[in-house]
Amino acid sequence: MSTLLKPATERFWQTYLEEEAPDPAKARSWLYEAFKIGTTEEGADDGALLISRGIKTTTSSLLWEYEAAYKPLPKIGSLSIVENGRDEPVCVVKTTQIETKPFRDVDLKFAYDYGEWDRTLKTWRQECWQFYSAQCVELGREASHTMPLVCERFRVIYPR
Repeated sequence: MSTLLKPATERFWQTYLEEEAPDPAKARSWLYEAFKIGTTEEGADDGALLISRGIKTTTSSLLWEYEAAYKPLPKIGSLSIVENGRDEPVCVVKTTQIETKPFRDVDLKFAYDYGEWDRTLKTWRQECWQFYSAQCVELGREASHTMPLVCERFRVIYPR
């Protein structure tokens, strides 16, 4: 997938390619996106910190959001650049698992590895229900316990 990067993120990506990537050409072809966690600057800062420290190793998105944007799903091996709330690159992550499942089927391990809040399934469900319900309204969809989530696992590969 081709993606436009902000200048600072492009420099960070080029440094990764030149200094760390075992196969820069292959890495270029696996670049999926640059992204932030959450919807606020503070949330993006918190998410980037949790990811860079290896605490947050999962994330989720509504499948309907991808469909509405005609955006392909990441694949195992996809590389993404995590940015903080000020659009500064923090790290490169590699997708290690991707699975689409109903909201109700997210389990305790996934919720714990989400790394946020108190890391319980109960709190994950409360917080994510609120977030995804609002997204459903924006998409003209109805939130339900069967709404499809894209559940992704990843690991930090740069900087280590």
